[in-house]
Amino acid sequence: MAVLLSLFAAVVTGAVPHAGDDLGVAVGGMGAEDGMPAWQERNVVQLPGGHRRETTVWLRFSLPPVATDESRWVLRLPRDPVDGIELRRDGWRSTRYGFYTPQRVEGLLPGGYVFPLPLAWQGETQLVMQVDSSLRGAFTPKLMRESDAMRIEQYGAATAAMVYASLFTLALLALALFSAARDRMFLVFFGFSLLALVTLAGVNGHLYQLPGLRLFAAWGAMGLCALAFLFGAGWLQVLVRYVGLQATHPSARRAIDGYCLVLVGGAALCLLNVELLVPWTQPFASAALAVVGVLGVLMLVDAGLRRVPMAWPLAVLSLATGIGALLMELSARGQVPELLLVRYGYQLGLVVSIAILAVGLIGRISEYRYQRDREQLARADTERRMEREASRSNLAAELQTELRALPVGDVEWTAFRLLLDHLSRLMPLESASAVVRGYHGQDLLLVEPLEAKQPIQQSIEKRLLALKRQCANGLPLQQPVTAEGVRASLGIEALLPLPIRAPAWGGLLLRRKGGDGFTTEELSLAGELARLTLLQIDQAVAAIQLRRSAEVDALTGSFNRRTIDQWMTRAFDDAQRDGQPVSVLFIDLDHFKSVNDRYGHACGDFCLRNVASTLRAALPEGDLFGRYGGEEFIAVLPGRGGAAARVIGEQLRVAVENMQLDWSGQALPLTVSVGVATRRDNEDTPAATLDRADKALYAAKRNGRNCVQVAPAVFS
Repeated sequence: MAVLLSLFAAVVTGAVPHAGDDLGVAVGGMGAEDGMPAWQERNVVQLPGGHRRETTVWLRFSLPPVATDESRWVLRLPRDPVDGIELRRDGWRSTRYGFYTPQRVEGLLPGGYVFPLPLAWQGETQLVMQVDSSLRGAFTPKLMRESDAMRIEQYGAATAAMVYASLFTLALLALALFSAARDRMFLVFFGFSLLALVTLAGVNGHLYQLPGLRLFAAWGAMGLCALAFLFGAGWLQVLVRYVGLQATHPSARRAIDGYCLVLVGGAALCLLNVELLVPWTQPFASAALAVVGVLGVLMLVDAGLRRVPMAWPLAVLSLATGIGALLMELSARGQVPELLLVRYGYQLGLVVSIAILAVGLIGRISEYRYQRDREQLARADTERRMEREASRSNLAAELQTELRALPVGDVEWTAFRLLLDHLSRLMPLESASAVVRGYHGQDLLLVEPLEAKQPIQQSIEKRLLALKRQCANGLPLQQPVTAEGVRASLGIEALLPLPIRAPAWGGLLLRRKGGDGFTTEELSLAGELARLTLLQIDQAVAAIQLRRSAEVDALTGSFNRRTIDQWMTRAFDDAQRDGQPVSVLFIDLDHFKSVNDRYGHACGDFCLRNVASTLRAALPEGDLFGRYGGEEFIAVLPGRGGAAARVIGEQLRVAVENMQLDWSGQALPLTVSVGVATRRDNEDTPAATLDRADKALYAAKRNGRNCVQVAPAVFS
């Protein structure tokens, strides 16, 4: 903003004509025959340019006498790029000035060529002016007081200094923005600002006053043309990147890049400093810059239609800068008053354009930050999703591993304990509780950490009915935690209902200290892990039930034949390894066929269920029992020999005999026959022992039933 205000002040100052005693100067060419001047109607010095052609003209003016309190008269010429310029008259010769070889007497940042005239000169005066220039041009000499000329020089120096300072400030700003935003566009803008600074310093002739850069004067006019080519290429590249031409018009971008290569090639050709190319370089550079201006305006108009920030102001300023360059040319030809604004107008317009471009680029920072924030949010969301998925995977893996081998009664407790442990690690919690009623026939209360269980249990018991109603709603709920006698809140409690089929119900109670509630993300994660836990519990219970259905006889609830065979094989292997006995009992229901025939199969099933239940209850702990088929049962007694097995067989027989069963009002007296066999040392597998136990059973049948028969060593 300070730069723009300073430039505005320079514009206002330059737009006001200086109040001075300017006198007209007549310009005449050298006569072809007698060398006398041929005066022109317009007081404009024309420079044809070419191979350093010398132009010699006559200047005629009338000098009033100089009072003692007045400054002397000077002849001032615009500071156009000439190789040399001087005045002479009747043995008097002025200082020779040159655009590329500035003199110390000219001061810092000169804006013109000022030739002081001798005080003794008065009246009608004629001078010869000799100009050496390889560039085509025109300028109008001005005769004025030295004080007025110095004032114009001061205004010009101040304006030029403001232009240079503004460009340098914009370059530093771009460099700072690049270090902050790491956007390469700011680096491109930094390079272009420095290029514009060097170009304008070269056009004004101030570049050659700087130590180290005076060597650039060796290229003369060709060096200025090279700067013009590079400036045009730089301006196009900045605009191409600013308006995003690659995304909207890739073919136009390629064409402009090709044109920029042509401009860079032209600059390289100029730096070769080939003398034959001098007459053609200036018109080619002017045409190339005109094309650059047209292309720039077209790109900015297209960008304005696409709502690119600052595109329309830049388009208007580009047109104004082109008009300023045209006005300067007209002023040199005497068709427009020579004002400071006219002389530096296009330069001021260029600086303002670059400043507006900087404002637009600064606006890109907010867009860049917006995109960066979006990327950070997307990255954070992805990380949260990954963390969430990792939590799901870890919990699912632990649940599958832990629940696989558990009995039905331990599955629910273990699963909810793992859930609370995971939730305590994933989010800051004071405590986490699981309240479950009637889930798979169990009532559970788990609290993490364990030392908080007693106060939480007391709190839950007081509001058990309210919790049940809240869980029935199925909606998460957050509420402050209070205590009797304490007005302030002790924390926040979140209730997450568990999706359990009625009449069972349950919920998670999560507490944390302070007034910060649980976020939607946290509640969603906890709910998702809770649903996963319930799913794993149901699957584990279903797997256990499926496994039990494959192992257990559906009618009696005892092991089926396949399962009892597996356990019996394992018991025989253990007995052979440890040298311990193992006995097998075959138990058969007496006269069971007559029960089915007389009372029906429903009564038979009733009898089988009750007999199996009685036999299981009568067996000591550690012994195996199962249904072997039909009305036949089997008992495997690890670690028991023949005598102990006979005693147990007798206990089983008596238990069945003492049963009191009633079917449709009629008593059902039942008895069993038991065959006992003990593994011998040479019996590695159960087959031989089973065969002997089966024979012992049939022996008991033959002996009148309702008895126990122990297998002998060998049956005859």
